[in-house]
Amino acid sequence: MDIEGLGAKIIEQLVGSGAVTSPDELYALTVSSVSEYERMAEKSAAKLVQAIAKSKQTTLARFLYALGIRDVGEATAINLAEHFGNLDAIRHASIEELEAVPDIGPIVASRIHQFFRDPQDVAAVDALLQAGMHWEDAVSVSQDTVFAGKTVVLTGTLSQMTRDEAKALLRSQGAKVTNTITKKTDILVAGANAGSKLAKAEALDVEVYSEEVFLRALEQRKS
Repeated sequence: MDIEGLGAKIIEQLVGSGAVTSPDELYALTVSSVSEYERMAEKSAAKLVQAIAKSKQTTLARFLYALGIRDVGEATAINLAEHFGNLDAIRHASIEELEAVPDIGPIVASRIHQFFRDPQDVAAVDALLQAGMHWEDAVSVSQDTVFAGKTVVLTGTLSQMTRDEAKALLRSQGAKVTNTITKKTDILVAGANAGSKLAKAEALDVEVYSEEVFLRALEQRKS
């Protein structure tokens, strides 16, 4: 769940002591119980418990990725979330319905299908939900935008929003956001201090948007 301060060493201590035997038990930890561990003063323990509580508010895509389903990486999790919109639809989807998701083939579809029919995995998912994990269901993706169907890469620093906010906006407008410039990249959004990705985009003749152009394009619709 990308919890700040929850590193490998503290996880080893929590699991080794038996305090945490399943992911949902993280959310039952208290400041007093965490402060007993090595290098965990009360202040550090309080920050960790707060970070754990904060992680209950997430997104469907991040939740799916965190489940550790084989071959379901961040991009696949995003595609699943955007295609189905909610967890129940994914849980009850057939293999054929899963294969209809962009970039998901028969093998990955079968693994997702099997995961949500394994009693132990289902119990783990339900336990996390009961512990308070929640998110807003995905909104429908607009296809009447400048970015619909485009592969977009972000680089540099944006002044008007964070990188994650920009990615979310692009995906809501039907774009596929990747991290690597290739011949298949349609647009590079270049903020301040853009580095090697800008040079590579120019070499491959990829269209480059400044932040100003990017912000204007977000408001436009296809003609």
